[in-house]
Amino acid sequence: MSTPEQHYWERNAQRYDRATLMLNRRFSEMAGAVADAVQTEGTVLEIAAGTGLVTAEAAPGVERYIATDRTEEMLTILRGRLGELPNLEVRVADALDLKLDDESVDVVIMANLLHLLPDPTAALAEVRRVLRPQGRLLAPTFCHGQHALANVASRVLAVTGFPVVTRFRDGALDALIAGSGFVISDARWFSGVLPIRYINAHRR
Repeated sequence: MSTPEQHYWERNAQRYDRATLMLNRRFSEMAGAVADAVQTEGTVLEIAAGTGLVTAEAAPGVERYIATDRTEEMLTILRGRLGELPNLEVRVADALDLKLDDESVDVVIMANLLHLLPDPTAALAEVRRVLRPQGRLLAPTFCHGQHALANVASRVLAVTGFPVVTRFRDGALDALIAGSGFVISDARWFSGVLPIRYINAHRR
């Protein structure tokens, strides 16, 4: 049986792309930054790939790309969008139980996920487990508490059932990632109704 959070994504899979691009009109620019960061990499894992908005930009330039999500409805859309890519593997997987070997991937992308997790430190520990030494984490994240407009928009979304857990603001996301065994090399903002904090870090 689906959890309330998973049921939300099942119900809203068809509306996800439009809503995301409305909440941050620089989303495509952010996805391009992710793609630039992973070009020529070996094995890239994307957690919570959703409908493939980031996958579409990042997957073509790497050797092997594993796109995962908990929600089959999201992955159905992703497969329809990108199923012809020869280097792409699509799997149902949970961020806390990736079912991959230790130190088996070069880069992990977790875009717009950490604010949804009741225990983001556990998810980051699982990321560290599957990353090779000095492997990189790309974690662009909607920061629902960054300014007044973001806070208001987030509260409205919550009324619809949107499962936000943490309304990150200022340096909170950076501190979470740095405190979970990563060294941040690039951190910047993509402004919007819900600002995105883009973080590129490597496993300490």
